[in-house]
Amino acid sequence: MGRAVSVSLQKGGVGKTTLAINLADALSERGHEVLLVDLDQQGNATEGVGLKHLYKRESPHVGDLLTDTDPVDVEAVIHERDAFDVLPAHVNLDEVEDRIRNSTFGMLWVRRRIVEPLLDERYDYIVVDSPPSLGPLSDAALIGARHVIVPLLMSEPSVSGFERMWEQQIRPIRDEVGIDLLAIVPNDLSGNNEEKRIIADLEESPFAQFLPTFARSHEFDESPGPGLRHRIAFSRAWREGQTLREYDSDNDMLDRLDELARIVEEGGVVDA
Repeated sequence: MGRAVSVSLQKGGVGKTTLAINLADALSERGHEVLLVDLDQQGNATEGVGLKHLYKRESPHVGDLLTDTDPVDVEAVIHERDAFDVLPAHVNLDEVEDRIRNSTFGMLWVRRRIVEPLLDERYDYIVVDSPPSLGPLSDAALIGARHVIVPLLMSEPSVSGFERMWEQQIRPIRDEVGIDLLAIVPNDLSGNNEEKRIIADLEESPFAQFLPTFARSHEFDESPGPGLRHRIAFSRAWREGQTLREYDSDNDMLDRLDELARIVEEGGVVDA
């Protein structure tokens, strides 16, 4: 059976969008039909796959899908792409968030209007780029996907953002509908002592089981080191509207993205 997964952290600037784009690409490379859903109001994933022109498109768009009033069919807002399809963000997502807040069943719209009609019917996997803030839209994304991957910078503000999200958002929703944390992904690492300390702290925490094998401290003894490393190719690929694989097919982070895709397939981290 397929799986939907939200890439989420309630703090911006952690590489969430880049991870979502390249996770969708890695799942596609493994032979799956994949949909990338951009629910971030800033539309960075939409722009990062070369679809910036759709961010302000006329109807139909995602805002016509997530509404109480005569919603459009989800197929009408999907844009086909070579490696994976995209449901683009739209400039009116702040308005959508207000609708979700004021509707009795708004929290279920992502699940009922996107995930349920498409998962296992048209797509094997759905990857959701969630908003970088606590709120009704990010709640709806988590409830819709019911699986989450958290990208983290190895810094105290990023870790604190995860702790807030876990206590204030994931845990309460998990108690009601069930959400599985699939992985915590240390991101944009360069190899300094603060990164070493925080990874060691994570390994001693209740969240140690969610660290992929490539993100653990023993990798500091190996090249290139643990986590998804800082690579300028990530930002250059985004600027060109391409995935990392499309921009730099020999990049040394592609194997780690492939491992992350395997974690999504298997429903969690499995030690080698």
